[in-house]
Amino acid sequence: MHLPKEKILFKSPFRKELETLLHFAEKALSERTAKWSPFVSAQLIEEVKNKFNNLNDINLLFEGGFPSAERKRICFLRSEEDINSPSIDIPIKGIYIKGNFLFDRAKQNDFRDFLHELDAPADEIGDIWLIRDRGAQAICSKKCADSLNKKDGKLREVEISIQKLGLSEMEIPFNRPEKVINTVEASTRIDAIASAGFGLSRSKITTQIKKGSLRLNWVLNNQPSKSVNIGDLIHLDKKGSLKILNIDKTKKERWRIKLLRQ
Repeated sequence: MHLPKEKILFKSPFRKELETLLHFAEKALSERTAKWSPFVSAQLIEEVKNKFNNLNDINLLFEGGFPSAERKRICFLRSEEDINSPSIDIPIKGIYIKGNFLFDRAKQNDFRDFLHELDAPADEIGDIWLIRDRGAQAICSKKCADSLNKKDGKLREVEISIQKLGLSEMEIPFNRPEKVINTVEASTRIDAIASAGFGLSRSKITTQIKKGSLRLNWVLNNQPSKSVNIGDLIHLDKKGSLKILNIDKTKKERWRIKLLRQ
């Protein structure tokens, strides 16, 4: 079995990353066993789904520890193998990064930087989320969880300790049920669309944009006036995502927009 490399890589903005993932796919085919990639970004996951969608020789399983995870590991296995087979070991664990952040609030990236300072490879760490003012929890590889377990240190002036967790022990982020939203707006500006989709005022959305809390197609967006298009994905921290399903112009020169809130 051979994968159509050049077809997969053709005009992809992730050519280098796809070449690495193709190596895992080819090993899965030649060795007849499941092969897991490191954690990859949401953008790369979408590209992999598009490029591997019509291949008959290989199956893909995406696992990030919980359904709405952004960063996930990809399991490559031969098409005749069952992706739900209990024999497929999912090499993912959790960690609790404990600390008292009541008077010194930290963000996800602060905890990610802290883990990197402890020599945790970036591609072995999945999603990170805050646990109120008590620190954060994170998904990571089993190897990474084992190496970080019981380590301690400081994030700024806050004492931190790390505890390895099973997935069933974690406070998994709330998974909002999907909902289709129809709205009519004067423009296709991202602040207007996000306001309608997330149920927040334009001023609050603008504040979130300026704080760096909103991403368009997983890329940080700091322009409230940025126009959106069909297929775009808007992500707002702690609020979930909006996918633009359709955009039509009305007779009164306004925009009828169909959103999927996730």
